[in-house]
Amino acid sequence: MRIRFGLFMCVWLLQACSSGEEKHSEPHNANNASHESEQSVTRLTLDGHHYVIGLPEAGLNPHKAYKLLLAFHGSGQSEVGMQSMTRFETFSDEYIVVYPKSKEVEWDEGCGCNIAARLKANDVNFVVKLIEKMHQEYNLLEGENYAVGYSQGALFSQNMLCKHSALFKAVASVGAPMSEQLSISCKITEPTHYLQIHGTADQVLPYDGMYDDNFPLISSPRAIELIAAQNKLNPDYTDIELSKSVKARVYQSEAGIHNSLVSIQSGGHQWAFSEYDTSREVLSFFSQHSQYPFAEGSALYTLDGQNYHVRTLGNENAAGDIVILPGANKFFHSDSAWAALIQPLLAQHSRVHVIDRLGSAWSSMTDTPSLARFAADLPSLLTLLEIEKVTFLAFANANLTTLMYLADPNPDVFVNGLVWADPDILTAHSVELYQSGSVAELRAYPALFIEHVDAGNWTEKTMQRLAIERAEIAALIPANYQSNMDWAYYDLVSQQRLEVEKQVTRIKEMMSYHDDLNTASVLESAITVPVSIIDGDFESHDIDLAHEDEKSALIKWQQEGVAWSKAIAYKTGGIYYPLNNASHQLFFEHPDTVIEAVLAIHQDQ
Repeated sequence: MRIRFGLFMCVWLLQACSSGEEKHSEPHNANNASHESEQSVTRLTLDGHHYVIGLPEAGLNPHKAYKLLLAFHGSGQSEVGMQSMTRFETFSDEYIVVYPKSKEVEWDEGCGCNIAARLKANDVNFVVKLIEKMHQEYNLLEGENYAVGYSQGALFSQNMLCKHSALFKAVASVGAPMSEQLSISCKITEPTHYLQIHGTADQVLPYDGMYDDNFPLISSPRAIELIAAQNKLNPDYTDIELSKSVKARVYQSEAGIHNSLVSIQSGGHQWAFSEYDTSREVLSFFSQHSQYPFAEGSALYTLDGQNYHVRTLGNENAAGDIVILPGANKFFHSDSAWAALIQPLLAQHSRVHVIDRLGSAWSSMTDTPSLARFAADLPSLLTLLEIEKVTFLAFANANLTTLMYLADPNPDVFVNGLVWADPDILTAHSVELYQSGSVAELRAYPALFIEHVDAGNWTEKTMQRLAIERAEIAALIPANYQSNMDWAYYDLVSQQRLEVEKQVTRIKEMMSYHDDLNTASVLESAITVPVSIIDGDFESHDIDLAHEDEKSALIKWQQEGVAWSKAIAYKTGGIYYPLNNASHQLFFEHPDTVIEAVLAIHQDQ
């Protein structure tokens, strides 16, 4: 007699499939979901199927772009039971989680042998329509759909993978091997990341499979082998010991597609285990393979169809918010990696945002990147971030953005003041210097340079520069701040620079830099707030390395910079902070001075 999960089955089998509790610490038992919670949940309907939506605990922000996660319950379980057991929305605010309900007591999981198949439940079509509906009704990221199932829902997640792989970035299944019928019919058309989690002592849907005339199961090792082959992965795998009782078998392709079987030694038919927190691990797997592997505080905010990456740390206070605007270093890299030390430090005092311009980090791409474009969007971005009072901290040429913003500000946002760290000097001589060299060359032959970079010719150079920058920064951070450096975030963001499309965007922004300088250089009169300037003497290094015929221009640039910076600070009621023997990476080398300068303006208001 075959083993199935329906209302006609014995109670112990139904509980095993639904509860996720088998002599282990599992506080979220789906069958124990209270009657009150079942009554308070709003069930939605689509084509006669029901589903429940789990929103982020912090609440839904209509301006943020979310990933979509579908979670399929076990046989005899409810969508509310699955929500109670997994609690995905409590662990991450990156997703809108949908908990669908199977049409019948079981999912149409691809074996063609159960109640759902006989009654033509069309669960697969329902889920396809549900994904489409969610993208119509919510601000969801394209290409960021995920699915996970438990028990018979795990078999259904495999069916979705086999029939509609192009819909999903990654799929996971928990507590199931694979039906023999699906193993024969499975056709994965789009290589997809896949995670299978299974206890080796599962007696309900056995890890080693089972023989049955109607419902045979292949083993979990055989299932991952088959799915990896369907995904066109190398048949050679790697066995990894994650802990004493948790082993992983990993298949990987050169393109980075990852399929893995996580085996819980002596684990039963359950959702979570003493050495393996399934909900967190599934979300971790999805994040690793997302186009947007966000760190704590990261989010995408949608403005006129474009997404801006913003990282927010710290808590609100009466002084308002601090907004960090990254600028360019000597390699013209310009993204929120530069804030990996200073943002966590400032977040001890206030709520702090760092914003990546279009084409940087995870912000949307654009064909026309410029500081002017960003400055035009900044007033609306402040509204999306719900900022009422702000102190701007601008690094390098980001001071141009603040000047453009002050010329056309958000009238509902009070600006405490500005802090410029090694700003662009807007004297005629300095502007001419910035507009010469590489910027002039790029503008002279734009199509040639774009074609060259688009062919991948800058990738190796970018990789070398990343290594140089990282080593320099590691040596610059003071000993007492080494533990505050968020290297994980720095690496996550800086590695985005290796994408060819973002390298192309960088040179386009360099081409636009010429016009940005012209625009900002006449806006000094727009300054109506205190401006403090942190002025490092990094130019001395350039002067030392320059040819004799170039030195006089660089010396004049440095001298004008000191005079101009002092004049701006004193005229506006800010403070001038000179730093000797300093590099251009002030955010890393002199965090004390940066914090002092920001808080002097931020807390005085």
